[in-house]
Amino acid sequence: MQKVLLIGANGFLGSKLIYYIQNELYSHKFIPIAADIQNNTIPKEIDFQRIDITNKEKTIETIKKINPDTVILTAAYTDVDKCEDEKKLAHDLNILGPENVALGCREINSKIIVLSTDFVFDGKKGDYSEIDEPKPLSYYAKTKFEGEKRIIKTRVDYLICRTAVLYGWYPYRQNFITWILNNLEKGNKINIVTEQINSPTLANNLAEILLHLIDYNKSGIIHTAGDYALSRYEIAVKCAEIFSFSQKLIHPIDFFKQKAIRPKNASLNISKLKKILGNKLKIFNLDEGLNFMKEHKNL
Repeated sequence: MQKVLLIGANGFLGSKLIYYIQNELYSHKFIPIAADIQNNTIPKEIDFQRIDITNKEKTIETIKKINPDTVILTAAYTDVDKCEDEKKLAHDLNILGPENVALGCREINSKIIVLSTDFVFDGKKGDYSEIDEPKPLSYYAKTKFEGEKRIIKTRVDYLICRTAVLYGWYPYRQNFITWILNNLEKGNKINIVTEQINSPTLANNLAEILLHLIDYNKSGIIHTAGDYALSRYEIAVKCAEIFSFSQKLIHPIDFFKQKAIRPKNASLNISKLKKILGNKLKIFNLDEGLNFMKEHKNL
């Protein structure tokens, strides 16, 4: 059995990973250790360790003490607009943090799996593959790309998983899709941009994908996003369609003023991921992801 350290275990994706590791399909493969700056939501039966990834010495020391086979780092500063104002925090969490964790992993020859973003691309062409050159626009995107480079520079065994528009049920914070669903359910009119295109990714599906990639011992960079890209407006329309809400509440707009620049078409090509997984695990498109949410309201 592999010992897996989940850093950022309180978060959205971290909680999904814990759920699936405890699931009977995976419980015989992985021993989970949860880590975060505090223990808010982690099940009592899971071993918990406090790790502040911005503290280099203590991060390395704790990773060496735990001695995991694999570390999955989901902790990051992901508020794209706030990163423009809180640059030091974004720098510390998205650049120094991943580098510190990678240095800890290198000391014990364990693998680091880190989540990155489609925003590392400038959005001028879309359908980005792993060999396309990143050209980040916002400060958030720049920190995420620099974090990738710092990890690679440590010469640790790494797997960088770029994903996009993570969605699914999570009681502690809304994501783009739960925000849409909440507003449509209340009958609120919403303005949604037509010119931002991404590959929405069901967090439950991504958690299982990551566990499969550990199993297959994959390294390098892999795009781990949902199957099929849509505009933000098309995403909202799909939400209304599948959850039987009124599409008349959704108003398309060309532009929405936001502090940070967003790439217009940051869609990710997932051909590499499909080849790795084969028929072992389905990569959900948005229809399948929303239907999963509809059928599994407690997951």
